[in-house]
Amino acid sequence: MAQERMDDWMEYARELARAERELRIERWVFISIECKDDAGNPVRLHSYDLPRELHERYRWVVRWREARLQCLYPKRQINTYYSYYDKRTGLRTDFNSALSRLSAAKAQISIAERKEREYLQYQRTNNLFFDESMDEQLVRFREKLRMKKEKYTALEHKIRSEVEFMQKLNRT
Repeated sequence: MAQERMDDWMEYARELARAERELRIERWVFISIECKDDAGNPVRLHSYDLPRELHERYRWVVRWREARLQCLYPKRQINTYYSYYDKRTGLRTDFNSALSRLSAAKAQISIAERKEREYLQYQRTNNLFFDESMDEQLVRFREKLRMKKEKYTALEHKIRSEVEFMQKLNRT
């Protein structure tokens, strides 16, 4: 397996950020600070609903609130729960969630299409006998890219149906 270069990681990060912007993913976090009552039922003491960037900048506020609530309820176990989601669709943005897989697939497709263009441009300028239909490497690459695009459209359709279902639930 070839060693990955830092340039590849940076390119992937840029494409991932671009894909999230194109998909209009608004990263938010719901923070719930809870404890259990005497019966064992969870009691929400405080909650925040913040944009993710704001949460990352002001994490100390959440830690301060946890400490304050621990001082108010010294004999109880204070638990903090974080739920990352997309504000526009309401879907989760955790690792391996549908939205994160969609943005990752979009980034990978963009990178692959760029690599294909670069390869074709190089071959057309430097190889007199280059034939796109006869190049086995290019044919295999295009087949894999086609399959990746099909998976992307299926995942996009799945997300759209989930969003429509959630919107129907919210209306009723």
